[in-house]
Amino acid sequence: MNSKSNENTMGRIIRNCRKVLKMTQEQLAEAMCIPKSTISAYENDKVDIKASVLKELSDHLHTTPNYLMGFDRNDDPFISEAEVMLTMIKDKKMQTMLLAQLKAWANM
Repeated sequence: MNSKSNENTMGRIIRNCRKVLKMTQEQLAEAMCIPKSTISAYENDKVDIKASVLKELSDHLHTTPNYLMGFDRNDDPFISEAEVMLTMIKDKKMQTMLLAQLKAWANM
């Protein structure tokens, strides 16, 4: 599982998502009912993550397994953070209103 140090590995993506949510390793571990050391191992790319665990992890981090694996990754940290925050909004009416506001700001 060793990767070049400048690559955005799955572990780094997991860590970044967790930090965007202002969540500690302890909080994420508690939410998933696993030891903190397991979260640390995930973030440091020390272990392979089972698909079922990856799905649960993505749910807690308000993203998708594809994003965590780097398939839907955006290299712009602003867009990545905005994407995570937008996925946290579950109310459809609020989503529609926010999207309309973003479109209006983009056309200014």
